Amino acid sequence: MSIDHFIECIRLWWDPVYSSWMFFALFLPAVILFYSIAKEEKRCFVLLLSSWFFFISLSGWLFTIHLAETVFTWKTALSIQAVNEDKGLKRKEKGAKKKRILVQGILCLIIVLFILKYLDFTGSGIVRLIHFLHIPSPEWKMLNIIAPIGISYFTLEAISYITDVYWEKLSAEKSYSRVALYMGFFPTLIEGPITRFSDVKDTLFKGMPVTYENLMAGYQRILLGLFKKLLIADHLAPAVDIVYSLTEMKGSIALFAAIIFTVQEYMDFSGSIDIVIGAARIFGVGLKENFRQPFFAKNASDFWHRWHITLGTFFRDYIFYPVSVNKGVMKLSKKMKERFGMEVSRLTGPSVAIFCVWITNGIWHGPKWTYIFYGLYYFVLIFLENILEKPFLSLLTRLKTDESSVPVRVFRSIKLFFIVIFGEMFFRAEALSQGIRMFTLIFTDFDLNALVSGLGEYGMDLHDYITVTIAFLLIMLFNVLKEKNVPFDRKFKALPKPVRWAAWYVIIMSIVIFGAYGSGYDAAGMIYAKF
Repeated sequence: MSIDHFIECIRLWWDPVYSSWMFFALFLPAVILFYSIAKEEKRCFVLLLSSWFFFISLSGWLFTIHLAETVFTWKTALSIQAVNEDKGLKRKEKGAKKKRILVQGILCLIIVLFILKYLDFTGSGIVRLIHFLHIPSPEWKMLNIIAPIGISYFTLEAISYITDVYWEKLSAEKSYSRVALYMGFFPTLIEGPITRFSDVKDTLFKGMPVTYENLMAGYQRILLGLFKKLLIADHLAPAVDIVYSLTEMKGSIALFAAIIFTVQEYMDFSGSIDIVIGAARIFGVGLKENFRQPFFAKNASDFWHRWHITLGTFFRDYIFYPVSVNKGVMKLSKKMKERFGMEVSRLTGPSVAIFCVWITNGIWHGPKWTYIFYGLYYFVLIFLENILEKPFLSLLTRLKTDESSVPVRVFRSIKLFFIVIFGEMFFRAEALSQGIRMFTLIFTDFDLNALVSGLGEYGMDLHDYITVTIAFLLIMLFNVLKEKNVPFDRKFKALPKPVRWAAWYVIIMSIVIFGAYGSGYDAAGMIYAKF
């Protein structure tokens, strides 16, 4: 057997994706073992080597790109730090010099990301535009470049790190291994959450011992994530794929597709994040929460304060705020005040910043027009909310009611339901034309009988529908308790130990018996892993 054949066999057998048994029952225990027997000062190296092994097992030689980016980020931050500490430079000179290093660093990181993820999309788009203008040009030859897994996540982490050093929020780390562990920590590698260096610097590099409390809390959170992913998201995955592949459908089927995809995406992503947070907790590392009951939001803006929180806060801190105070934007706001008055001026700066945030959000998700549309969709909605919020509150006052009244809450819940569902419909569509067609069918050809009669044809049987429904209701009940600030964890811990263990055994057996796995199951099908 050749070495290449041996490696291929290992890669076919090895499946370290978060929701696979190899991750939580083989890889993670092995890391815990080596971490625990290592000396305290060596434990961070165990995590680093484990993370690199995990990365290589998923991306192979593309790991070298990640390695190069970590070296570049480490060196760039040190260069900025050297300028910060250079007392021989005048303030203005120092600001210009370190800004130049920062801009060059961010541009290099973005260029690498652009080449690996967006070059084919941009090149083919430019060629199509040239052809549309009837200008002769050669066809774009698709390069089909493969990007290392997680590049969109660790690129943002690199940008946040060097920017925070530039802003002097933290000092550049002299140890390369620490920067490498920060950017490659295996729990956050595939789907985030997008982590700031300041969030983990006091825990990730300490080499704290694995305690019983952290071990139990970590694995309990992992079980919650597996419950969401295996009992709900992965049962729905075949149905979503089948319905979205239909060439002919009724509006009811289109709405059904959008609803089940929204549920699948939330349970897939939030479940994976639960596993990630649980795995990090075992080593004493506290990661930021990425979800906060998003479907209980009052509007689109509030929804995005609760969904993919770390991405939203990254855009807020590194795009929205800098754009808002940009001299050009402030001059524009001043001109709008002179021409249209204070109210328009007040909205100008935030609107420009929000546009930059949402166009970036769409592009960040990937090289597809549906993602760009998705970003613009939420920009328009949030822009309209900002304009209409005051008139709406004035109307409530005239009607002698307020935001907390039941009719207003019901109205906002229904409105948000359709906002999210329609947005996800386009997000999942293979092309913008498919999203438009499905959206149009809901209002022009809605036939409920077509949906009911075809429920058995979408890759799910009665067992699947019952499993998904019961599991979904349990998760939503859990979310209701969290939204109402019921101290669920404290109440659960107050129960007798046999009752607590019995509850966890029930969850484990539910995952084993009713989880989606086995023949035909794609354990790597994590939706946000491809972004």
